[in-house]
Amino acid sequence: MLLVARLGGLSSHVGLYWKLARCDPAIRESFIACKSKVLSRFCREADCFKPETSLKINAINLGFWRGCALTAPAAFLLCSCSIFGLRQHILTMEAHGAIIIRVSPPPTGSAPTYAVAWTEGENQPVQSAGFQRVNPDGFAWFTLRTDRSYGVGAFTDENGNRSYDNGEPGAYLKNVQPLSLGNPNEQHKVLALKLRREHDLPPGTTIAVPQENKDLGGRVDVALGEVVSLDDERFATDAGGTGLWRPLHFLHHNQLGIYFLEPYDPDRVPVLLVYGIGGTPQDLHYFVDHFDRKRYQLWLFHYPSGARLEQVARVMAGSLNILRRRYRFRQCDVVAHSMGGLVARAGSDEAIRDAGVDFIPKFVSISTPWGGHSAAAAGIRKLKKPVPSWIDVAPESEFLEGIYAARLPRGTRHLLIYGSKKGGPFWLKGENDGVVTVKSEIDPRIRDAASSVTYLPYGHVEILERDKTLAEVLRFLDSD
Repeated sequence: MLLVARLGGLSSHVGLYWKLARCDPAIRESFIACKSKVLSRFCREADCFKPETSLKINAINLGFWRGCALTAPAAFLLCSCSIFGLRQHILTMEAHGAIIIRVSPPPTGSAPTYAVAWTEGENQPVQSAGFQRVNPDGFAWFTLRTDRSYGVGAFTDENGNRSYDNGEPGAYLKNVQPLSLGNPNEQHKVLALKLRREHDLPPGTTIAVPQENKDLGGRVDVALGEVVSLDDERFATDAGGTGLWRPLHFLHHNQLGIYFLEPYDPDRVPVLLVYGIGGTPQDLHYFVDHFDRKRYQLWLFHYPSGARLEQVARVMAGSLNILRRRYRFRQCDVVAHSMGGLVARAGSDEAIRDAGVDFIPKFVSISTPWGGHSAAAAGIRKLKKPVPSWIDVAPESEFLEGIYAARLPRGTRHLLIYGSKKGGPFWLKGENDGVVTVKSEIDPRIRDAASSVTYLPYGHVEILERDKTLAEVLRFLDSD
């Protein structure tokens, strides 16, 4: 009750401050960067609350969470509906794992090819999960509970009855174990399924898809070149909050992957834009509106920013290579903001390594916490089950150490843009941009390997909305 009373009193003050912040950019910048030690008194209790806890700070716009997520994982404001249920959600996510299959030959013609997973085990009813249509490149993705093994299969439904009939192309694997979403060190291998018509079944055999059990998990929809508008509802502000605080929910109800803003054009260079923690592609609206679209085509990487960064980077890398094989482009540049720079650097390294050719010659990072963020470390200390990406953003994390150890590919040049502002919040020690310290932005382990380093006198959010920033990016991309 004491916790509820204290938070109730804080709610009205936060609501008033947020109303001011929405009107005054200077206040908004400070509000986005807020961090407090008050949660240290509360978080032990808050972390034990169940997901259905109804306490909310309704006045706070989700746009706040996007900015505050990096600077204040230990802030009292996290004792809202976002923090309640976090521990249970992370436990649920850690109890799920990924299965990825690649079907050959990939679907052609009008008959759909379906993929499905089903439970295996004696004395248990067979149940299915993740029934889905295989994408044109032959891929299907599942997230399923890890406490059991599965059969996975695919078939081309030539007669349209959504069941497998003897003689239709099909294939399956037994005893497949999902690899945990909670362990970034587990490499999610792509399982190959080669469709064939002969399966030694009696003539006329039909195998129906077992009854679905949604508690087992489900399919993961991955965008690979879908043409969208920046106003797409999947990019709305609340999607950024969901991706941060409920990454598993994002995987099942949104759609991660790479989106196009227009159909692929072989005569223009692709530029992949990557947003930061708690964000969505809409954070990059100024770039989208003012980019040189005669020379470049813009792609958007959409991902749950609360997930482990190594796993997110692998999705980026895999998606880029699928698109590279499909369209056979020779070059793709990458521009990333804030924590997105960490994702993009790791993803670019892996994409180049997997492809065996350096097809990402230019990489731009803007206001990226290369040295990590102390607030992420505070969040890890205070919460039993913190947001998973905080583990990777904490200074000297295993993820960051991996980036430091991996040199930039020989053919890739890096433009490091960083900023700062006067009057930053007092709790950030030293010069900062209102969210990230300059010390972290220009960590020498990254700065010294960059091809160019540019300073701009802008705050963390403001820097994405300034002509000077875009001009620096385009000058670098246009250079030889």
